[in-house]
Amino acid sequence: MIYRNIYVDGVLSDITVSGGMITSVAVAGSKPVPDEDSVDFHGERWALPGMVNMHTHSAMTLLRSEGSGLPLQRWLNEAIFPHEAKLTSDDIYTGALEACLEMKESGTTAFNDMYFCIESTVRAAHETGICGNIALSVTDQDFDNGNIKKFQFLDSKDISTSISPHSIYAVNGQHLKYLADFANEHDTLYHIHLSETQMEREDCISEHGVPPVVYLDQLGVLDKVGSHLVAAHSLWLDKTEIQLLGEHRATVVHCPNSNLKLGSGCRFLYTELRDAGVNVTLGTDGCASSDNLDMVEAMKVMSLLQKGTRNDPSVLPAEEVFQVATKNGYRALRLDDAVIKEGHRANFFLVDISKRVFKGVMDNNINPKERTKLFLNRFIYAAHGDAVTDTFTAGNAACTPDITS
Repeated sequence: MIYRNIYVDGVLSDITVSGGMITSVAVAGSKPVPDEDSVDFHGERWALPGMVNMHTHSAMTLLRSEGSGLPLQRWLNEAIFPHEAKLTSDDIYTGALEACLEMKESGTTAFNDMYFCIESTVRAAHETGICGNIALSVTDQDFDNGNIKKFQFLDSKDISTSISPHSIYAVNGQHLKYLADFANEHDTLYHIHLSETQMEREDCISEHGVPPVVYLDQLGVLDKVGSHLVAAHSLWLDKTEIQLLGEHRATVVHCPNSNLKLGSGCRFLYTELRDAGVNVTLGTDGCASSDNLDMVEAMKVMSLLQKGTRNDPSVLPAEEVFQVATKNGYRALRLDDAVIKEGHRANFFLVDISKRVFKGVMDNNINPKERTKLFLNRFIYAAHGDAVTDTFTAGNAACTPDITS
């Protein structure tokens, strides 16, 4: 199929897709296009690379907004864990399917999940064509005589699976080391909640004499997993911890909406992490704490928090936060880069630029570079995920793009 008259990098273009791959991006009208093999968007759409939700618990669409107003530990123990204990594999499939559809509707084409009954989430991802990594969340209760209970890899094209320690407070040191060996042996991600709250940090120092990242380093985890470490939240860090994460080229996931709603904190050290060599990415967390899976909203909140907490409006501009939500996430998941170019996977989405918030972006006297900058600012700060009209994925559901309108 050829998708005509769509803006790509500020230029009106025709995009040709075949077998889940982008085979051509050409100036609109520069090549003959048979009507029966094309869809004309009449210059009312802008194409962007698909976003990556780097930390979520997709089946938590079933628990949307549960426990509102509770701090993290009470929220987990009083509102979340009791409900999760009742969930069946069919429930988790239903919740994950809803999540995959919700993510695609707002332009997300890949996600990094952490939950249980992962075969249900893998099934939902397959059926919707969304790609990413789906990790089995593990606590000390999932071990038997020092070994992890039965786990089966479900890896397939565009979807990988792994085992994920829930946190340093739910998994003891011996088991954290075991899972690091497992990740190293099988070349998988090591996805963990880390330094999410001030209490977690203080408890770790009280129990182990050092903060969480240093604790993992002393266990040998950082050396074993290296750049495969994906640390979710990581709000409460000091300079030594940031340096350690940078030296190991780890990935950190900021989940601004979840952190704010749970009262976990607001001063995420983005600039310090980036400058230390950490791969900073973006996530929504699960719907029980973030309420939605809208990565456009997450980009806006992340950027505004950086500007506000640093008293500097120049920090984390729209172009940079979009790279955090796309390119950095693809790098962490070891997926094809987030670009709309010939020879790359067809993971992209379309934005309706006929909406009022985009008025003036398409003026003829704006060059493509300035038009792109203006569009991204409008998209991130003025629009929402519902500005996305179509999402193309080259995932497992089919070899050709799937359009969700």
